[in-house]
This record gives sequence, structure tokens and C-alpha cells, in this order.
Amino acid sequence: MDRTSVAIPAIRVHAGSATFDITTLEEALAFARANPHRKGDYDGLIRRLQSAADPDDVLEAGNAFVWWAESNDLVGERGH
Repeated sequence: MDRTSVAIPAIRVHAGSATFDITTLEEALAFARANPHRKGDYDGLIRRLQSAADPDDVLEAGNAFVWWAESNDLVGERGH
């Protein structure tokens, strides 16, 4: 399975004055690595984003990223 072909919940996040639309696991992983906020299970989030292989895992990892971003007050808007 190509993990990039499975959609994750779209989310708009911010880091400082920059805003990013996250729509793939790779984007979520890159953002989380560049912005290591520790609220929530950051290390678990990184492992989940890296290891998601099947469609259910990808969706769960995407939802974990959304939860992590919300808990760290990084969310701009949902559903973009």
C-alpha cells in the first residue's frame, strides 16, 4: 500500500506566524519534527506517523496528529 494514497483529516496549523495546510502523513511528520511541542505523547505521535502502513493505521495516525496539534494550540482551521 502506498501510504500517501490514504487521506488523513485535513488541518491548518501554525508555527509562529507561518501557517501550513496538512493533508498527508509526510506533511504531518515534517511539521511535528520541526515543531516538537511536548504536550501530549509527542514521541508516540512521531512513532505512529512513521510506522503507519495500512489504511486504518494511516487514519489513526492522522487523527493522532490532529489531537496533538489541538492539545498544543497549533490549530488554525479544520477541513482545508
